[in-house]
Amino acid sequence: MRAILIAYLFVGYYYASEIPLGKGPDETAHVRYIEFLATEHRLPVFDPANPDPDYEFHQPPLYYALALPVYFLAGSNESAQQAVRLFTLLLSLSLIYLTFALGRALAPDRPWAGVAAAGVVAFLPMQLSVATTIGNDALTEVLAAVALLLMVAHVRAAAQHRSGEAEAAPGPRAMAALGLVIGLAMLTKSIALLLLPVAWLAALLAARGRDGVNWRQLGRDAGAATGVALLVCGWWLARNQLLYGDPLAQKVFLDAFQGLRPSPQSFMEQYEVTSVASYVGEVMIWTAASATGVFGPVHGNRFVFFPGWLYFVTGLIAVGGAIGFARYCERSQLQQWQKQAWGLCGAFAVLLLASFVRFNFSFFQAQARYLFPVLPAAAVALALGLRTISPNRSAPYVLIGAVGLLAVLAFAGLHAWIAPQFVRP
Repeated sequence: MRAILIAYLFVGYYYASEIPLGKGPDETAHVRYIEFLATEHRLPVFDPANPDPDYEFHQPPLYYALALPVYFLAGSNESAQQAVRLFTLLLSLSLIYLTFALGRALAPDRPWAGVAAAGVVAFLPMQLSVATTIGNDALTEVLAAVALLLMVAHVRAAAQHRSGEAEAAPGPRAMAALGLVIGLAMLTKSIALLLLPVAWLAALLAARGRDGVNWRQLGRDAGAATGVALLVCGWWLARNQLLYGDPLAQKVFLDAFQGLRPSPQSFMEQYEVTSVASYVGEVMIWTAASATGVFGPVHGNRFVFFPGWLYFVTGLIAVGGAIGFARYCERSQLQQWQKQAWGLCGAFAVLLLASFVRFNFSFFQAQARYLFPVLPAAAVALALGLRTISPNRSAPYVLIGAVGLLAVLAFAGLHAWIAPQFVRP
């Protein structure tokens, strides 16, 4: 693990240095938010009459507030932005360890799964781009990983109590801690609201026993998580309701960008897509590519891609891992709490996917980074899947090879294909 963390910092610094400032996903708008806090000393208000370039002003403030001291201390504008990039990289460093911890929690009998999954998250080029440019995605991913870890621990503790392995049942403190993390996540990005129903599901699974559901325990635990989350972020939801008539400020954002961002209709006209099914196919292709890495925009709003064969190779690895994970779930003697834990991860993934699909029927935004809050769990599933479909003797080499391929792709790919296109006219 130590080698992965050190290599991640090295490659991450390379990304932060080589991708020009302002060329990360919506990076210029995120910088505008920090600059507003630095100069105005108050929270910004999103103006639907003038959404561009302040189109991130509806975002929750936690990431920007944490980045503000770094921005102040760095001095000049360019140095300040580079410093915030490195601050974001350090935030994401914890995601690598959290992925390792989630792997150990979900598959305690397979200690290598956490290490392999951490390597996948560390060297996935798109994740490196997210982790080394200014924006609130990285902190959202970190807090979502903590929330999933707490949920897995909660259902496992409940199962151990039911089986007699532990004397005490998990109390409301654990769910209150979960509520704190969810509240902080909702103060980082509104999509974190999807963690709350998953927390309720975790409370339900923990409250189920041989005699049915303990409704008192369910109400106590779900209430603790929800109540603490609202204590943390309720003021922000109330502010949005007063300002925009919407606690999440999503409607005013979507209404303001009608005609300013590519709609499904304009995309279909531009690329001569003739049916909804074809449009869905295009979204799937663009999303699959961006899961590995799509960068920019650069000159003329053009995006930077890896060579097509690289997407084909990483796609084969992903498909193989998915097939293998299905076999792992069938063949392995998973304990009941493990099935529940994977169910929680799956529920979160389904909710994220549903939100992603809904967003792409409003605007063409086929960017896999919107699904990355569940990336640590997906990386663990991939590692388990690749191990399952590999012959026993060669399995360690398959995992090392997959992580090594990503590491080479992350470093050499940036040097050979990505960085040169940012300076090429």
